Amino acid sequence: MKTILGKNLAMAAAALLALELAAGCGRRREAEAPPEPALPVRTQPVAARVFERRLSVQGTLEAKNFVQVAARVEGILDEVWVDKGDAVTGGETPLFQVDPATRRNAVTIAEQDLAVAEAGLRVARATVASARAEARKIELDFERFERLLRDGRVSAGEFETVDVARARSQAAVSVAEAQAELAESRVRQAEAELKIARKNLEDTKVIAPISGTVSARLAEPGERAAVGRVVLRIDDLSEIEAAAYLPAQYYADVLPGRTEFRLTLDGRDAGRHVVEYRAPIIHTALRTFEIRGRVRDPDAVPGRMAGITLVFETREQLGVPSAALLVREGRPTVFVADAGRARARAVETGWQNDGWTEIRSGLSAGDRVIVEGQTQLRDGQAVEER
Repeated sequence: MKTILGKNLAMAAAALLALELAAGCGRRREAEAPPEPALPVRTQPVAARVFERRLSVQGTLEAKNFVQVAARVEGILDEVWVDKGDAVTGGETPLFQVDPATRRNAVTIAEQDLAVAEAGLRVARATVASARAEARKIELDFERFERLLRDGRVSAGEFETVDVARARSQAAVSVAEAQAELAESRVRQAEAELKIARKNLEDTKVIAPISGTVSARLAEPGERAAVGRVVLRIDDLSEIEAAAYLPAQYYADVLPGRTEFRLTLDGRDAGRHVVEYRAPIIHTALRTFEIRGRVRDPDAVPGRMAGITLVFETREQLGVPSAALLVREGRPTVFVADAGRARARAVETGWQNDGWTEIRSGLSAGDRVIVEGQTQLRDGQAVEER
């Protein structure tokens, strides 16, 4: 019995010794384990930047003033004296002419009709003068016979004869005056017809209505020109506008004369300009409205595409590169390098401009935000700034 008990005690002591030896080896291995390696990261200090509430759209450059010059009369297009690229002066440069022969004939006929009407008026006026003179003479006879009748020196029959003559002379005057009025109306009508004929003849030759450059020639000599058919387009290149259409929700943000926009032409900065026109209505189907603003740039050419960035509001605020932002637990988060450790910071963000995000709260100026390597980090992880 004692022998068995001794054996069991010896075996227990050996097992305990083995456990102690194993624990000692484990502690040595744990003590000798290398520290967690620091993850290499790149950082950038948080600093204030200017952020903008803005909208970028694609627009078009257009001439502020242009005109599509159309034929004013119908006929064959005789001449087109200008071509695309030609400079013209408003009120001076002849542009084109529609066959004037028919209109010249109409003027000649109208002039002849006026001459006939004027001759008729002269005859009518002479008739009026003659009738009035005859009536005056008979009126004097009537007055004389009236006195003689009172004195009993003429009979009632003789006086009645003079009275009838007087009535006839007055009627003759009335008829002559009516004919003269008719002759005057014929003269006025002939004058109006002559004026129209001359205007039609004048309209066969079209003069440039504005100064500018011919940008399109849409008809050639020999073609038939109908009233209203566009023959030429003239653009005044002295004033160029940028035009664009904006979504309806920005209507109240655009203030003509105050709202600025930045212009880019083929990626080149073409300066800051001001919105001068905002459409009075919003298009009901497209839900957009038009804006325009003059552009002062030597490369501004009508028809050119332009990048338009409208700036509605600006403010200075802390900012970080947008790539530094992560979403952790449903909130915008950045990692900050602090004493060799990565510390997660939940932040409140604002506007985003050109790859930068505004930070409204959660960071302070000078904090070193991790901008490369942050996607692999956890809070408290060792990092090495490079």
